[in-house]
Amino acid sequence: MARTYDLTTRRGDIQRFAERSALESRRDSLYERLEEGYGRIERGLDEGRDITTWEDLWLTLLNEYEAVCDQLQRDLAA
Repeated sequence: MARTYDLTTRRGDIQRFAERSALESRRDSLYERLEEGYGRIERGLDEGRDITTWEDLWLTLLNEYEAVCDQLQRDLAA
């Protein structure tokens, strides 16, 4: 049996899809920044540089990445 949608349901589905797509894009962007930042930290360590600020930023990005991943996981469970 085909599932029928009213206009409100379709709008909700479209909005959830758009929000999920935005979260997935944010997750991917954060992942790339984390990878790049990790490399920069490693290079800084090799060069004997003070990397405290870079590490702080990296941890902030990691926390945001984890929060986005958690939200995506909650959305999948819903």
